[in-house]
Amino acid sequence: MPGDHWTEIFLHLPPQPHILLRVSHVCRSWRRLTADPGFLRSFRARHNDTPPLAGVFHNICYEGARRFTPITGDGEDPLHMRHGFTCPAHWHVLDSRHGRVLFHAVAHGVAPPVLILWDPVTRRCEQIGMPPDWAVYYNYDGKLNGAVVCMAGDDGDGRHGDCRSGPFMVVLMIGREPRVLVSVYSSEAGGGWSKAISFHGLPMWAEVVPKPCVVIRNTLYQTVTGSHTLAFDFRSSSFTMISHPPETKWMDVQIVRVDGGRLGLVVADNVEFSLQLWVWKGTDGWVKCWRVRLDTLKPLAAAVQPGAVDLGAVKLIGACDYGNAIFLWTRLGSFMLQLDTMELKELSYDSTMTSGSLYPYESFFSPVQVSTIYPQFVFP
Repeated sequence: MPGDHWTEIFLHLPPQPHILLRVSHVCRSWRRLTADPGFLRSFRARHNDTPPLAGVFHNICYEGARRFTPITGDGEDPLHMRHGFTCPAHWHVLDSRHGRVLFHAVAHGVAPPVLILWDPVTRRCEQIGMPPDWAVYYNYDGKLNGAVVCMAGDDGDGRHGDCRSGPFMVVLMIGREPRVLVSVYSSEAGGGWSKAISFHGLPMWAEVVPKPCVVIRNTLYQTVTGSHTLAFDFRSSSFTMISHPPETKWMDVQIVRVDGGRLGLVVADNVEFSLQLWVWKGTDGWVKCWRVRLDTLKPLAAAVQPGAVDLGAVKLIGACDYGNAIFLWTRLGSFMLQLDTMELKELSYDSTMTSGSLYPYESFFSPVQVSTIYPQFVFP
């Protein structure tokens, strides 16, 4: 069959990275085709440049290792890591974005803290030292969070295609009221950290929440306790404090990117077992888009017997960067909710999904493949 026929067939394959990986291993001609930049651009365009969700990283220790949990419709482990992915217990996941995962490695009393940037598909790994002027804050009692950001820029929806080999930034943030400290690392020109930027504007009782942040255009949005979100523009190095709607004060929230590149706020109401979605309209403030009772959605609607179970508990544990979806935990299990369709999908049981944050890994196939066996790290 002519090569263009194979191209058309392959363009209709599901976007999960392990599918094209298998195809590329069949023969040399298929490997060349699936590695062709033109084919990969067409493949991403066929799927609206929205990388599929391969699974989630988390910070729950199990037998001394951080773990990866695959989330695919066919039950496959697209990254071959369910049993092969292990790392020291002192590695803490900070972020997963644009095909990369950011770890903070802190071996108390053994070695200085470092950042580790890893690409699970290509197995490329890079060690980055902490900002030199942060030494005094290593034992600071504020909370640390961070993000890895592609420097290609975006139009708000965050879609960059395959940017995993391009330049990147790492944004670190730490603080509790009244002060926040931020440093920005750039991989360009040999790499290096900016001078620490300080902001003295956190409200009373507020501190940085170690939950996944949101990056839209040139702004990083980070939730802080006390019903606020801190916006940091890493181009102008300016800060803005955004107060949440008064009626959501002290409720569990998850910031998200919604269609059109706007900041969204999902709010969990444990009394009514419901969720609300608010969208930030800038000078117009927050606008409520919808409210939904979780026990009216399948499969929860079928599982709930009135009065049989006290459902007054729902925790928001993560959000997809691309797929308009959030993760939540209830007493009936863990679920992924599509915000546009209200489709609620129960996740396969995994004890690691009962607490803490989930860091979704969304990525297309990359033709640069190494071993499917997770490498032995030599970092601290």
